[in-house]
Amino acid sequence: MLKNKKNTIYLYLNTSKNRELDVFLISNNKQIDKIIQTGDYKVTEYLLKLIEKILKNNKIDPSDLKGIITITGPGPFTSLRIAVAVANALSYSLHIPVVGIQNKQKIEDNDRLLKLGLKKMKLSKSIKYISPFYDRGPNITLAKK
Repeated sequence: MLKNKKNTIYLYLNTSKNRELDVFLISNNKQIDKIIQTGDYKVTEYLLKLIEKILKNNKIDPSDLKGIITITGPGPFTSLRIAVAVANALSYSLHIPVVGIQNKQKIEDNDRLLKLGLKKMKLSKSIKYISPFYDRGPNITLAKK
């Protein structure tokens, strides 16, 4: 729980892993809470609920957020699209910056990715939108009859 509302609070989202969703809260460049949800390929269906839960657990109003850091890819096609859409929507509605990190080296360590995101956030001068980064085309198949 954060008592000092003057802290710089960021939301970190990572949906680039198969069947895993990571939602972190960052305050003054340090992780203060995290939720890691694992499950089937539909794990990103929980993204909005997990964001709500982590904010509520830490008594943080969405308006207290100062920015959003999201891994934009590569990773599962639909998961990336959902995370980017949610991050952009929150950025727009809260008037806060959003930065995307392309994880071309496929770094598994969230702490390293988070440091890259915080560095990029400091360089961000205005609110811009992010796009997913795909390293291949979508794997879409026909529905079984």
